[in-house]
Order: sequence, then structure tokens, then C-alpha cells
Amino acid sequence: MSDAGIVTGAVCAALTGLGFVLAVRSAQAGSYLRATRWVGIALIPAGLYLTGLATLGRRVGDAAADWATDLVFGIRAWAGIAILAFAAMLLLLVRAIGARRSGAEEESSGPASLAGAGAAARGLPPVAGETARTAGQPQEQPKARPAKQPRSRRGDSGLGDEFAEIEEILRRRGI
Repeated sequence: MSDAGIVTGAVCAALTGLGFVLAVRSAQAGSYLRATRWVGIALIPAGLYLTGLATLGRRVGDAAADWATDLVFGIRAWAGIAILAFAAMLLLLVRAIGARRSGAEEESSGPASLAGAGAAARGLPPVAGETARTAGQPQEQPKARPAKQPRSRRGDSGLGDEFAEIEEILRRRGI
């Protein structure tokens, strides 16, 4: 057994002993439920050590610390970070240029109603209000909303100013 394994075993034994001490004190105070809880908690470090999970956790912690140290102080790690940043920048640049080109093609192809056809060709969902079969076909113009009436003619329901907006939204939706 290595020195680190002996230290891990000693720490687990100390934690288990501390848990048992707290359990005994709770039992002496008359709180047997709390004492039982402390016994259960005290057995966890011993179980982790005997199954090897405490050693595994220590090894994972050591590996994470070594990785973080290499990341901070290693030139190779910083070169990798620079390469990843450059790759991400290239991908974002290509995406922006592709979006700009497709937008220019749609504008030069004709009326705005054909924007849905361009979106469908690129595999994007159609523009709101268009379906796959109507994309690219002339659409009827939306109906104009009636002008807002003054508050006095709308029939104030007596709810006050704070509910006026909610009332207006419900009225527009026909509720």
C-alpha cells in the first residue's frame, strides 16, 4: 500500500471515529434519532475506503489538480487554447458570412414573399404565417387594426388604470 493510501485510510478512520463520537453524544442527550443519523453518516467514510472509492476520489482529485497546473503553466496547453479559440472564430465567421449571403440572395430574388421559399430551400422553417405549400406564393395583406378609441368611449369597466392594459389585451383576444 502506498503512502497516499495509508493517509486516505487514516483520514477515513478519523472521520468515522468523529461520527461515532457525535452519535454517542447525541444518544446521551436523549436524541436517539439524531444518534442513529450520525451512525449512518459515520459509516460512509469507512465504506468508501473499503470499496476503494475514497482512493479513486483521491486519484481523480490529483489528476484534476495536475491538469489545472499544466493548463496554467504549460505552453502546450495555451497553444491548444489558442487553436480552439481560432477554430471557434472561424466557425462563427463562416456562419455570419453565410447568413449575409443568403440574405442578399433573398433580397435580389424578388418580392419579400419569396423569403419563405429561400428559407425552405436552406432547410429553415418557413416565415411566420407561411406553410411549406404556400412558401413563395403571393400572400394576402394582413387586415389593418381599427384605430384605438379614447378611454371614455371604450366603456371603462371600473377596474382602474392598472388593469386597463390587461383588459385591452383580453378584449383584443375576444375574451
